[in-house]
Amino acid sequence: MSCDLTKDLDEYEPLYSLPAETAISDESSAELALTGVYAILQQKGGANPQNSMIGSTLSGINAGGYPAFLYAEDYSLMANNPITDGDIVAGIYAGQYTMINRANWVISGVEKLTANNFVNDNRQAEIVGEAKILRAVGHFYLLRLYGQFYDINSEYGVNVRLEPARDATVHPRISVGETYDAIIKDLDDGIASAPALRTKYYVNKTFAKGLKAKVLLYMGKYAEAAALAKDVMQNSGANFALTPTFTELFNHRSGNTIKNSESLFSIYADDNETLGNGAFWSVFAGVSDWYYNLAKNGSMTVGGQVIKYDQNRIPFMETGTYIFQGAGINGNMKFAQFTGPDAIFDTLYYLRMAEMYLIYAEAAARSTNSVPADALTALNAIRIRSGATTTGGNGFVTYPSSISYAQFLEAVRIEKMMELGTEFGEEWFDLVRYDYADGFGTGFKASDVKPTATNSDKFILPIPAISIKTGKGIIKQNPTY
Repeated sequence: MSCDLTKDLDEYEPLYSLPAETAISDESSAELALTGVYAILQQKGGANPQNSMIGSTLSGINAGGYPAFLYAEDYSLMANNPITDGDIVAGIYAGQYTMINRANWVISGVEKLTANNFVNDNRQAEIVGEAKILRAVGHFYLLRLYGQFYDINSEYGVNVRLEPARDATVHPRISVGETYDAIIKDLDDGIASAPALRTKYYVNKTFAKGLKAKVLLYMGKYAEAAALAKDVMQNSGANFALTPTFTELFNHRSGNTIKNSESLFSIYADDNETLGNGAFWSVFAGVSDWYYNLAKNGSMTVGGQVIKYDQNRIPFMETGTYIFQGAGINGNMKFAQFTGPDAIFDTLYYLRMAEMYLIYAEAAARSTNSVPADALTALNAIRIRSGATTTGGNGFVTYPSSISYAQFLEAVRIEKMMELGTEFGEEWFDLVRYDYADGFGTGFKASDVKPTATNSDKFILPIPAISIKTGKGIIKQNPTY
């Protein structure tokens, strides 16, 4: 009888909550909501640790991690045969959509306000611009993991969300081309209205331009990618430029990882970071012997000259620790130790200037089917910065002008693997792009580098099984999963 005196369960309002539609009411609340979007990039709950390492796992650079922490899904990823019901596949998928949905609430809420709600001039437009850039980041990462990103004509894009989720309505995937269009539109809006620079751990105009150049490269729009990458390289000012040395990028104690000129955008971190920071995952991610040996002993012969791949940048682990102990010379670490009194949680670079040089080199070459002189200069600039010379007797030298077109493309791919190894797994996506450019199964093949990467359908992850089930057939699974 007493139950008849109470309200129905679904009539109760949660304590201390704000309705989403009205939570953003002024500049202060808008800033807090925007901070919530950035928070996903750091939180373990946003699956950022796995997101930052999965490409390296798929490529073979990453050994998979400390054995005690490996499960069936980890082994399936290392074997390039992902399972559909794993926590990693589902966690990254959900985490990126959480960030996208938060960005959508910020955009929706801030656009409803007026200039009178903001104390700082242009801040209303800047907040929307930052949120749109972050939304583009989320959609791009989803596309290259769960969609056939390499084929602009494919129907297997992703579910692009441009409005906040107000109910449980299921939306279908759209084509790859349409997905790219949405990403480019958001980046263009960000370029137009985002801040020039607040700090390096907030997105900005230059990062949006750099990411757009990368997206254009993925789309196969090589001339446009080259032009935009060159613009970023030459016209971004002193705040965005190559650092003089490679090792200072990972000088954790100086705080240089979150304030150096090379970073276009990176995650905030300091000495007091907790386990939520994405870089934490690196402590379980020792690099493979194959990668270490390739950097130490690998080489290319151009015109009779033997050119070593690397000697100064290779991240390596101390035997048995599964912790990155060093990258580069003088003991600097790419990812720092996480135990003991010297524990440091360093940042992750979402994009840095070195990648712009390498994007330019590849795009300029592919757009002309040749090796333009300035493309070669861009490639060699990255090697010189890491210690290569034009006449070094040890073989760690610059590439000569006699390099062929095919050798040059391979040199760019290798150089990117040496320079960016374990930083968001760009080496894996390069393997897929290069394989697709030659026609899957002919010419360059991903399996030439990673023997288990033989099935192009498994070059991308499956849509999580739970999403397929709850989607009731509206969300289409990737082929052969």
